[in-house]
Amino acid sequence: MENPNDTDTLNSSAYIDFGITHEDVYTVHDYLRRSVPTELADLILDAAQYWPCVSSERTDDAAPFVVHASSGTGAAAYYLVTPPIPAHPRTRPIQIQGVVFTLRSCDQGWGGDDRYIGTYNGSYSWFEAGIVRDSLLGVEDQLSSQGSLRTFHEFDDAAFGRSLGREVENPLEPTRRWNLQFNLQVSRTVKRHEIVWTKDDVFDDGVEAEAMTKGAGTGRGFVSTLRPGDRVALVVKAQYPGWANHVSGASIRIFYSV
Repeated sequence: MENPNDTDTLNSSAYIDFGITHEDVYTVHDYLRRSVPTELADLILDAAQYWPCVSSERTDDAAPFVVHASSGTGAAAYYLVTPPIPAHPRTRPIQIQGVVFTLRSCDQGWGGDDRYIGTYNGSYSWFEAGIVRDSLLGVEDQLSSQGSLRTFHEFDDAAFGRSLGREVENPLEPTRRWNLQFNLQVSRTVKRHEIVWTKDDVFDDGVEAEAMTKGAGTGRGFVSTLRPGDRVALVVKAQYPGWANHVSGASIRIFYSV
């Protein structure tokens, strides 16, 4: 069951994928340069968020993708991996502006701690975001097809040491990946979460507190770690017997300036 009006958003998103290409940006940029300096043309394009986007989407409404923990060591699986961020065909390097994650999911709908039912406290099913670097052609299909019965330890050993593409370790947090979003505890209703991480990842206490109340991660250092050739991976996790993560769909959109 899904409530289409039930959405939690961390950082309101004005990022919209209009299908803008590199050539579109060059055309508009060249037009602006007829009237203003190059630096001002760059600022105008960024202010308008006139950016290309790399995206990937998956839908499993008919039969949700389920990661089910059968032991205390938990279970994990890749759900979605984006195409690589393209290199800039001109001399100026690209700049990653932000990443928008949209998730539709719920947990197993029973058990848990009565004190925290309907909140994110005490939830043991969640999502993590990873960065896959130095990957080979077609790796997204191979990563997405990995089984969901791996323990955390087995999954991470393969993910961070694989020969076909390795994940980058989070340089700022004790977790190897970036915590993205927890499910509401003990709810069979599919909830939609939108998490927006930007290059401006300097946070005050208010932002940290808001993220905590919404069960989301702040993404500190995630966008600044991305570079051309990287792919963004969505990892589904559940821990402790009985806990499960039911995923009805997800999308990842990476916006960058050229």
